Amino acid sequence: MRHAGHFVRLLALVVITVVGFLYVRSLVVPKDFGVKGHFRLSAIDDEGKREARHIGSDACAECHDEIGAAWKAGKHHIPQCENCHGPGLLHTKVVAEDSTAGYTDKILKQFPKAINPGTGITECKWCHLKTFERPSSLKYIVNVEKHITEHQGTFSPASRCIDCHNPHTTVVKR
Repeated sequence: MRHAGHFVRLLALVVITVVGFLYVRSLVVPKDFGVKGHFRLSAIDDEGKREARHIGSDACAECHDEIGAAWKAGKHHIPQCENCHGPGLLHTKVVAEDSTAGYTDKILKQFPKAINPGTGITECKWCHLKTFERPSSLKYIVNVEKHITEHQGTFSPASRCIDCHNPHTTVVKR
């Protein structure tokens, strides 16, 4: 019983810590968090009120009809235009000269036409660079330099996938 005081102090410290944690948690976690899952229930309404930024590939094809037709006929018809180029809503507003004053999206500052024109290699790597988590059914490359030299190309640090491939159809240009 000589050490009982140590256990009482340790128990008091644990109780104070747990009560403190529960108190702070009650202050910072929204009341509707965890009602339907691991999210804030009111977030559904908040997201529903936001204007959709993605407009879909069919909307892109309305203006870019040649690319849209090639994309639909090619092997790349599954990923949507916006997967590589970013959301299209602000692009349509910029091109139509509609006001974008109410939008704070970074893409307005990053690209003059509010759409990512693509680098011709970064977007390709998102799906085609071999990583352990990608499905083996997806065509992939392990190394860009190796891929180019294996196909009798000349690699340089400025080499891009679109130098040889049409990104919308995957057809090899040469």
